[in-house]
Amino acid sequence: MTKFLLSLTISVCLFSCNRSVEQNSKTIRIPGEFEPQEALWLGFETVQSSRRKDTVSIKMIQAIHPFVKLNLIIEHDSLAPNIMRELYGEGIDTSNITLVYQSPTDVWYRDPGPIYCITPENKLAVVDFKYTNYRNVPPDSIGEKAIAHEGIDRDIAKRMNLDTINSIVAIEGGAFETNGKGVLVQVEAVTLGRNPHLSKEQIEKDFARCCGMEKVIWLPRGVADDPHNFDRIIDNIFGFATGGHTDEFVRFANDSTILLSWVAKEERYNNPINEMNYEILNTNYNILANATNTDGKKFNIIKVPHPGSKLKTVVVDQEWYDRDNWKEKFDKFNVKPKDTILWSYAKSYLNYLLTNGIVVIPQYGDINGPMNPKDRVVHELFAKLYPDRKVVGINPLFFNDGGGGMHCRFQTQPKIK
Repeated sequence: MTKFLLSLTISVCLFSCNRSVEQNSKTIRIPGEFEPQEALWLGFETVQSSRRKDTVSIKMIQAIHPFVKLNLIIEHDSLAPNIMRELYGEGIDTSNITLVYQSPTDVWYRDPGPIYCITPENKLAVVDFKYTNYRNVPPDSIGEKAIAHEGIDRDIAKRMNLDTINSIVAIEGGAFETNGKGVLVQVEAVTLGRNPHLSKEQIEKDFARCCGMEKVIWLPRGVADDPHNFDRIIDNIFGFATGGHTDEFVRFANDSTILLSWVAKEERYNNPINEMNYEILNTNYNILANATNTDGKKFNIIKVPHPGSKLKTVVVDQEWYDRDNWKEKFDKFNVKPKDTILWSYAKSYLNYLLTNGIVVIPQYGDINGPMNPKDRVVHELFAKLYPDRKVVGINPLFFNDGGGGMHCRFQTQPKIK
């Protein structure tokens, strides 16, 4: 029988009841995602997201649920009956699944969801980062959606009776990559952009205080097919994404190994995005190759093929033109309603999900068919990296079209030893 947690509406008065603690200890630790996990939190369905059929999440639940507890976040209890029918219809055993009502919430749960840490007392806590809904503004200038979603992590901490550790830094979970041993990878375009009121030194000091980070490796920017919000990438190619999240191009496979997305020389000039990524990733590689861990040892860097660009032709309709602040961008690039543009998917092999006993990786061959050559290379790589885990490939284009990937939907809860 599926379990249910009580539905709580997020509000300012609710958050004031949270226990907030101040920490100043290097023994605070945020585990790496390759370490044992207690549960996964999946942004499953909101009233807005229910407009589109999400078969990718169902496939991921099918693959993952035998290995780890799953908390499926849904925005309203009215969505539950359809969800239950769908899970039962796919033959999914729901005994290891909990439906969690949270309103408002976000299907991209990695970003506003709780980032867990382990305190010096070996207890679980939540690091309460600021959330700006991907805007490069001071936290006191965020929009209405960010104000509503800024407390998603504190809401979960309250339900779980966990302390929160306040951070002054605005950041999304998909931009936070750690080796679990005091090293953090950050992207300047994202973290400095989200925090124009803070210096790099202030940010590093805060990461040390609230997360136990002894070293921060700063990379200038992320891949080109991850533009900031809605923007032009190059020429007539546009996209909608985060502006440089680490989970699109750089990940810790373990505490001493870094996976870096890579464009081969022979593919550099295949298209304009490849050429941009070739330069970006070479710059990032040189920085990572000279970086060291807290013991002064260099990392093992493994280059993972970039899957290549996927573009679709889109005719700009009035609804698109009038959406949010897109009109300003379209006008800037002299694009009008009924004009044709190319839309870029945020494809990446490194937007994968790793949990107990299994790793779910992107697979870009036919959606229901065989792997393509790069798929096979990546599948073999992950099988060698994680010989004790099952490797499953799922096509994530449904998520890529929206500017993210499979990793973006999940937040991980580490297991306390």
